[in-house]
Amino acid sequence: MLGALPLWEDRVPSCLKEAVVWLLLKKTSLDVDSLPSYRPVSNFPILGKVIEWVVTQQLQRHLDCIGFLDPLQSGFCSDHSTETALVTLVNDLRSTSTRMIGGSSNARVGEWPWQVSLQQNNIHRCGATVISNTWLLSAAHCFQKARHPRKWTATFGTHLNPPAMKRFVKTIIIHEKYNYPSHDYDIAVVQLSRRMELAERVHHVCLPDATQFFPYNSDAVVTGWGALWNNGPSPNILQEATVKLIDSHTCNRKEVYNGEISPRMLCAGYLEGGIDACQGDSGGPLVTPDLRGMWYLVGIVSWGDECAKPNKPGVYTRVTYFRDWIAEKTGL
Repeated sequence: MLGALPLWEDRVPSCLKEAVVWLLLKKTSLDVDSLPSYRPVSNFPILGKVIEWVVTQQLQRHLDCIGFLDPLQSGFCSDHSTETALVTLVNDLRSTSTRMIGGSSNARVGEWPWQVSLQQNNIHRCGATVISNTWLLSAAHCFQKARHPRKWTATFGTHLNPPAMKRFVKTIIIHEKYNYPSHDYDIAVVQLSRRMELAERVHHVCLPDATQFFPYNSDAVVTGWGALWNNGPSPNILQEATVKLIDSHTCNRKEVYNGEISPRMLCAGYLEGGIDACQGDSGGPLVTPDLRGMWYLVGIVSWGDECAKPNKPGVYTRVTYFRDWIAEKTGL
């Protein structure tokens, strides 16, 4: 994810507002030649786990030697992974040197309680959103090569490891009109094998009404787990970034997406680039608050032309368009 820290005074301590992390998520595990714009992750974490212990030891030894970081900093606790350590390292390096355009921030524990990691063999593949104690919402393209529910598990919480909760998947329902490799109708619902006990750190997001309107140019937050560099491993901590909702007329301009944005899609980001979701965020939530502070699911991370390029904002599945379909499949 290439993104920026949201600056809401009641949510973010002032000491964190200058911290920047610039993340580039993994390439797709699908056929990148035929479908370069979708945003799931690669198989790279398998190799990352093999070298993780060596990297951790070398990194810890070097940083202890030069006194670069407080040994109590969470990125270097014994129960955290190398990925977490590197997120912290990049954050501190950036904050003590030249400011970078873009950047995302670590989410606080329990901050986005509806965020889900969809995994195969304990490896993060896509994001999803909790919409009830038994149902999740995600992107159809996440399941293009693995549609059988037994191949998937869902984990909950801010950290990939250890998760706050884990569930097996019972059912995957892909929209009937989704047709790979098209970007349109990119939506799926996922039923869990058993109910969850919703609590402060695991909770559903609000679903909008079909007629609900979200003003363009308003702030929204996209969340997900992404790589620290191109084709690299996912960080252990959930990342968050603030983007702007962009109207479809602007997004369909020739220099942007040249008419590719259908009524079932929503653009969010910045025309100047620099802040965006990216590969690995697929299926995850784009949310925005109302005046009461209630968070509504606006979009589902779907596709884009690479990541954070000028005139190429992120493209999301428009949730309001599919509200009746969601109700039909889930009863919600």
